[in-house]
Amino acid sequence: MASDVNLTVFVHQLLGAVLLPPFLYLLPVLLALLLWQRRPGLARGLMAISLLLAWLLALPVTAITLNGWLERYPPADLVQVRQTQAIVVLSGGKKPAPEYAANVLTSDAAGRLRYAAWLARHTGLPLLLSGGAPLGGEPEALVMARTLREDYGLQPRWVEAASNTTLENARLSAAMLGETGVGRITLVTQAWHMRRALPFFEAQGLRVLAAPTGFTRYEAGGLLLWIPQGRAMQETHQALRELLGILYYTIREHFTG
Repeated sequence: MASDVNLTVFVHQLLGAVLLPPFLYLLPVLLALLLWQRRPGLARGLMAISLLLAWLLALPVTAITLNGWLERYPPADLVQVRQTQAIVVLSGGKKPAPEYAANVLTSDAAGRLRYAAWLARHTGLPLLLSGGAPLGGEPEALVMARTLREDYGLQPRWVEAASNTTLENARLSAAMLGETGVGRITLVTQAWHMRRALPFFEAQGLRVLAAPTGFTRYEAGGLLLWIPQGRAMQETHQALRELLGILYYTIREHFTG
């Protein structure tokens, strides 16, 4: 329910709705309609800008380029993973599934959990699942824990189910790990999310090995990368949202220290 939504998350969602697609390229259309009678030339220019933005933000080549700026960490090496003490998995959302009469993980969250389970099986390291309920309802970490048990036959050692932001993921997870003397972790999250997430964990005094997953890749190439696709629209949106998040925390750090 709306009343269950965390206030900070609500503000982030609202800013994202205003500053990101589709409103980003609908805004020039609205301005064009307002100016059509008084400034028809400017109005036509705004309409052209809107169409250009809509086309560019739906291209696979745009999605690859934008996410490429974020995906700075390479895949993890198992030898290095074994030198850490725990695997921390960040939640990536949940959704109702009527066919199961329960919540299930979104595709991003499911991908993170699958990779974390694979790492755990190859290294024997314990798992920490981190994620609260920023939009209300069941905490995402509990959905991850249930999926981990039912689908992979693994049991998490820690379940952090109170965080609502990536910054809170880091703070609350570090507190749990500190109680058992864990100071070196492997961090699992989306490749585009790692650039923002990893420094938060390092700021808690942890030594962090990045284990990104879900890289932005397309099987096709050449001219096909210049044909608009629905998937590209989604991946462009996520990249712009993440870049906006990085800008937000950079400005916040500047003013708060």
